[in-house]
Amino acid sequence: MKQILFLLLITLCSCHSTTSKKGQENEADSILLQEELYPDSIFKSKPIPTEEEQEQSSETTSFVLQPVPRDIPTGEAVSPTSLSMQTEYDYYPLSTTEVKLTVTNYSQQEYMCGNDYSLTYYNNDKRQWETLPTDPIIEDIAWILDPEYPSGEQTIKLYTSEVPNRAGKYRIYKAFNRNAQVAYAEFELVDEAGAKRLRKQMDAASWNGKTISSQNIYGSGMRGDSIFVDLINNSIHFQKLFRKEMLNYSVINYGAVRKPSPFTQRAYTDTLQISMKTEKPVYPIGTESVNVILTNKNLSQQNLFFGEYYFVARKQGEQWIPLHDNSLVHDIGIILKPDGDYHFKAKLYPLFNDNTSGQYRVYKEVEFNGINKKWYMAAEFKIE
Repeated sequence: MKQILFLLLITLCSCHSTTSKKGQENEADSILLQEELYPDSIFKSKPIPTEEEQEQSSETTSFVLQPVPRDIPTGEAVSPTSLSMQTEYDYYPLSTTEVKLTVTNYSQQEYMCGNDYSLTYYNNDKRQWETLPTDPIIEDIAWILDPEYPSGEQTIKLYTSEVPNRAGKYRIYKAFNRNAQVAYAEFELVDEAGAKRLRKQMDAASWNGKTISSQNIYGSGMRGDSIFVDLINNSIHFQKLFRKEMLNYSVINYGAVRKPSPFTQRAYTDTLQISMKTEKPVYPIGTESVNVILTNKNLSQQNLFFGEYYFVARKQGEQWIPLHDNSLVHDIGIILKPDGDYHFKAKLYPLFNDNTSGQYRVYKEVEFNGINKKWYMAAEFKIE
């Protein structure tokens, strides 16, 4: 009986083993067949990418536009009398990243262009203009400059991350009328040494006194590559005129715009045997200065004491408004003895004061020597 059971167990194991082998073979054949029929199907095993591999794959497929240099356009040069290209300033510091460009048509004909441009730097060592990176995306917008709409503006970016700024001359070129004509605007970037050079040139020009602005300046200073300018008449109008006549540099600091306050203190033309008057009662428009006479006829034989400073005011309504003047004077004391006269010129600065017809006064502060009590004398005159 035991022998019969043992034989049965052997037979069953043998059958099971045969069946398993056949099943494995059939399964393997099935997989091979599917791979042949569907080589890119999910049945093909693929490794799962890591997070780092996924990030690298994303970076590889991203598309970044880089600034590109553009060749200088060719064509006939446009006359500046017909069409001008100018940057907002002639000089900029090395830290500049943007430059504002204005194109103006002065002729009666039409000029057409787009937003495309070329930017160049003059290499003194190589004695040639080098193209610099420009905006990689140029909007396809047409400019039509005609007598009715003669101007257009554009902001030009300096890609300092691509090519660092260098001291020297730069040009912005644009092509017009289907690339048949070309024009450019030139500007200069300066370092601290260049800014000092500009200030010296400005100070030298201020001494010749040939322009309104040269007579409107009474001092300048520097801090780094910034220039500080003190104007006698520090208004927006005269700041613009200074940039036009003297120096068009982007980092000139003029300080706050000042408006003269009305002079409200009491003044005398004749008091305590002290009098003051102008040489003439009436002067023509455009008069640059008036002669003033201060007289001491003090009966108590007291000396009159004062300084060089004075100012001139114009009557507006019921108020006396001081004119813009150069307040920098020598700090010296002047003594006028009894029965003496003191003559001085009072400048009216007509170039940067609107000295129209009207009533004017010259004011001067005085006191008796040794007595600490001051008052104002006034000499009145007219401009007609």
